[in-house]
Amino acid sequence: MRAALALAVAALVAAAGCGPNDVAPPVTTGETGGIVFERPPATSIGTVRGLGAHVFEAAWDRRGDRQGIHPSKESTYRLVWAELDNYEFSEVGEDGRLHFEEIRDEESIYRRGSAESLYQQLPGVPGQSLILQRSLRPWRSATSPFGDQVGYERLQDSTVEGRPVRVYRLSLAPPPAPDSDKPLSLDEAANRSGQAITPIALSGFVYVDIETGNRLLAELEGRYVPRRVIGSTDPTDEVLITYRESRSPTQLPPTIAAPPADKVRVVKRSPLANPRPR
Repeated sequence: MRAALALAVAALVAAAGCGPNDVAPPVTTGETGGIVFERPPATSIGTVRGLGAHVFEAAWDRRGDRQGIHPSKESTYRLVWAELDNYEFSEVGEDGRLHFEEIRDEESIYRRGSAESLYQQLPGVPGQSLILQRSLRPWRSATSPFGDQVGYERLQDSTVEGRPVRVYRLSLAPPPAPDSDKPLSLDEAANRSGQAITPIALSGFVYVDIETGNRLLAELEGRYVPRRVIGSTDPTDEVLITYRESRSPTQLPPTIAAPPADKVRVVKRSPLANPRPR
């Protein structure tokens, strides 16, 4: 899945040629080396719901440091979202094994933690969209080590799968020192913002759907060093992160159905042992 996602992202990025469209003046947060950075586009459950039926796929790969402060981890994610109470989400680890799966079929939710486990059938809350939060976590996991130093440089608008998008290039954006016009060094910026790491490099692109404000494509690569080993010149102390995601509203999702009955275990909710007095 990871290789297929990488190829899909590469193809879509290549197809999203930037044209000389009129763009609004950027909302800036600072300027470093002549580059003007904007505030990062806000993404939420609401913006994702605004896309309607879509397919989300992501691949997150972290190569850890030698001391194991930030151990290696690799995960892939997939969400097929037909509508609010009809979806399927899965997370697969680097061993290729299923780590989490949730299927929503109108009234019921079916969950399991491995491919060998039975699904647990639970009653669903109508209109609950918390599963969309799970599809937002991977991006936060990939960018959180860099804190406020993730810089969004606005490029020209373009299109992805026929939808107008706003294109941003990612890079490290050290904030300026409060007593000087010169930017802080990467290590100084990390110290002042309380980050647990020192960023070394960050690059990537983000394609934001203009209509809904949601990311349709994103990819980044970053390197950082855990604070415990700062000053080390050993490259094995560096943590490497690669992340790619896509949301495709043009892919019609298949019909999502409940799992076979022999793969399901019904979970009965017991009444409260000590209900509150009225």
